[in-house]
Amino acid sequence: MQLKRTTLSTAVLLSLAAISLPSQAQSAKDFQEMRAEMQRMRAELDALKAAKPALAPAPAPAAANTELADRIEQVELRAKDAVVVGDIPNSFRLPNSETSLRIYGFAELNMVHEFRADNGDSDYASFVPYSPLNGSAGANRSGRTYLHARTSRLGIEASTPTQYGPMGIKLEGDFNNDPRTGNAAVSGTIGNIYTQQATNSYDFRLRQAYGTFGGLLIGQTWSTFMDVDNAPETVDFNGPIGSTFIRQPMIRYAYPTKDYGTFTVAAENSVSYVLVKTDNGDGTFSPGVTTAGFSRVPDLVGRWDKPFDFGAVSFRMVSHEHRVNDGAGMNASRRGFGVAASGMYKTVGEDFLTWNLTGGTGIGRYFNYIEGAFYDPAANRILMEKAVGIVVGYQIKSSPSLRYNMSVGAQKNFNNEYTEFARANALDSGRYGVNQSVWQTHLGFIWNPVKNVDIGSEFIYGKRKTLAGETGDMSRLNFSAKYNFN
Repeated sequence: MQLKRTTLSTAVLLSLAAISLPSQAQSAKDFQEMRAEMQRMRAELDALKAAKPALAPAPAPAAANTELADRIEQVELRAKDAVVVGDIPNSFRLPNSETSLRIYGFAELNMVHEFRADNGDSDYASFVPYSPLNGSAGANRSGRTYLHARTSRLGIEASTPTQYGPMGIKLEGDFNNDPRTGNAAVSGTIGNIYTQQATNSYDFRLRQAYGTFGGLLIGQTWSTFMDVDNAPETVDFNGPIGSTFIRQPMIRYAYPTKDYGTFTVAAENSVSYVLVKTDNGDGTFSPGVTTAGFSRVPDLVGRWDKPFDFGAVSFRMVSHEHRVNDGAGMNASRRGFGVAASGMYKTVGEDFLTWNLTGGTGIGRYFNYIEGAFYDPAANRILMEKAVGIVVGYQIKSSPSLRYNMSVGAQKNFNNEYTEFARANALDSGRYGVNQSVWQTHLGFIWNPVKNVDIGSEFIYGKRKTLAGETGDMSRLNFSAKYNFN
């Protein structure tokens, strides 16, 4: 009898230990029921222990004892199947491991309707800098409708404790990639037609892949020069032009302080994006990226961020090299620079204003969207574009399930040797000619009828003006339905 009691005690204690942490897979109600069941069994076991032991050999186990053992076994099985909550939000602990894992993402459908100008080069999202010019065939085409699910996303986050702090890992990808046929041998317009006839296949692409430890981040993510937190929310995938939109591999270190904000430095992937005069074969010319781009050192980025009672502020700087070298006489290098400031200001209730100011000479691909630099073969010199852009957004949260978003973005190029070269070489006109100015506005809402479901709609209007004075404008309506899981 004493042995039986010891066995029952051990079983109860093991069961309690197995469910000592909350269950991610089970509801809070289930967990409370399990706890109550264990408390009842403990009370019954304590009652058995309080009874006097029999002097004679113990008889066969009573029915009550057998029933109690069966109930303990059932709870043990339930506790064994329980999933333990992890150390990061919405995560669970991997079995027999200290690693916490979170799986997240969403399935999303977008419907785009072009009211004016067939912006077919960017059917899934707006891109005003290349919108068709007024009077062109592309501008005369209107009323196009396009549905896609290519921006659906899948990601994994993990965290493992170490004696020096947690080590984190993030992997994320989506299907917003070309070629959109599922076949790398078929791409371009014809490939799009083929896949939309039957399967609407898309390639999976890498968005983010990095590890973190302490203040160190190594891998691919949003550029340190980009302020993701203070960008306006839009239904459109690209959002307004006039700031930074770039992901790339990097080595980054962030040093937070209690009173002076967070200081960050990074060495990021360098891509020498330099344009040359390209013959279109029809008597016209357009800017084209030279294959002689030649990166030598990583891009350097510095950043400072600080939260305040009224919101947040961020300042950033970038320095990177434009260089061409074809090994046969083309060999030139010039350093480009860019600066940016952004922030968020709380207004009424949960409403807030966001702003972003970006500019520089030779800022290039760190600005969405300018071309960046030309190579002048006559002078064997790189000519850098000088530009500035601004983005302002405002969100009104009228209820916990409904938010309205408004934003405007604009950019302007300044006259210098870059624009003079474009004009002198007939690169200042046409659909792909260099722009003097571009602006774009977004107006829409996002409705959250139930948890993890976002329904959004947005109207977009944009206008461009080339260096030659040609103009083009576009307007479209976006609708999206997004089903999140995390």
